[in-house]
Amino acid sequence: MLLEHLDDEEESLLPLAARHLSAHEWNRLGEHFLASTPKPKLLFFLGMVLEEADRAERASMLASLPLAGRLLWHTVGRPAYVRRVRAVRRTTAPR
Repeated sequence: MLLEHLDDEEESLLPLAARHLSAHEWNRLGEHFLASTPKPKLLFFLGMVLEEADRAERASMLASLPLAGRLLWHTVGRPAYVRRVRAVRRTTAPR
């Protein structure tokens, strides 16, 4: 269901955003998301994105984080994400 939702966003929402939002407006949406989302949820969302990314994309995304963000991801975010995903899926850990 999540993948269907994300596919729908990529096919429908992103082209609309590209036509109707400036780069500045798009960046402001990202800034608002970061500022208004509780930090634990940001780590969960990062886990979702990293799980769907390929190896090069994951490396690039993690490299773009400040050192504190990378440390927080590896020490707190990733283990919490793995526990939550395992509980939901009752399967092996995500990448």
